[in-house]
Amino acid sequence: MSKQSNTITSQFTGARLGRDSLIFWVCVAGLALLGGLLGDSYVRHIFILVFIWCIVIASWDLILGYAGIFNYAQLVFFAFGAYGSAMLSIYTGLTPLLAIGAAAIVGAGIGALVAVPSLRLKGEYVALFTFAVHLALPPLIQQGKAIGMGGNTGLLGIPWLNLFGYEVSSIDKLTWYWVSLALGAICVYLIYFVILRGRIGLAFVAMRDAETFAQAIGVNEYKYKFLAFVVAAVFTAVAGGIYAHYTSVVTPKVLGTEFFLMAMVMLAIGGMGRFPGAIAGVFIVVIGNELLRSFDDYRLLLLGVAVVLTVIFFPNGVAGVFASKGREASK
Repeated sequence: MSKQSNTITSQFTGARLGRDSLIFWVCVAGLALLGGLLGDSYVRHIFILVFIWCIVIASWDLILGYAGIFNYAQLVFFAFGAYGSAMLSIYTGLTPLLAIGAAAIVGAGIGALVAVPSLRLKGEYVALFTFAVHLALPPLIQQGKAIGMGGNTGLLGIPWLNLFGYEVSSIDKLTWYWVSLALGAICVYLIYFVILRGRIGLAFVAMRDAETFAQAIGVNEYKYKFLAFVVAAVFTAVAGGIYAHYTSVVTPKVLGTEFFLMAMVMLAIGGMGRFPGAIAGVFIVVIGNELLRSFDDYRLLLLGVAVVLTVIFFPNGVAGVFASKGREASK
């Protein structure tokens, strides 16, 4: 009789990892080819925003969807990444790539600062505290002109990306398309295929689904919740840095209602904690938002209606619909 393996073989923790990784990178390669075929620079611009948003939403999905922590300060990490990278490039002469890397460290610090008081709270109180942090930051930025944050006008003239001596301006949409795709794909892969499919991911899901049981089997709640904040902040700060150097301008608008609402809609439509639901939500919402530009006065209203309808008819989002169809097909 063969000896039974003690290896965890659930789909979440890594079974079929090779196959899923191959599918992921084939999709990335397909998107890379698509970038070369697209002739319209505006369409490339939309896809660049999609790739940046993929990092933000994947990070938020990690902490909210998988770890089950009601963190609503995600765009705070994005803002610190954008401002941190921009200020380092402008005032210290640091190259943009190094500035983005430094912004990740800044993000880790901010994530830790938000995590410490949040870990003393439970459930909806975490949501209230983190949302209060989100609301408090714009006035601070507006008063930060004395320290070089630009105040209401923000920071202008942020240095463009420099790759091996070649300056990539925002006009060069094709190069930016490929750069943002590469950086976005690496970040998303690290989140979903490395972190969440390993022991850390198991601990996150255990805390989310059965917190008492997780603690009973030795999962350190404080340690892993703190880690969730820091990891989410690091990747989101990287996205902020990429955004700053792509647009060459960053203002307090990044913490505005529209950005926050769009992020919420992406998660709601895509589905939290169900890869690739959140990523699908990014593509649907960013592209759909651009298609609704002609209805500017009603665009946010239509997005809100989309969320309400999704919650009512598809509570688990797009990913939940495909998962249920897959289970029916397998019967």
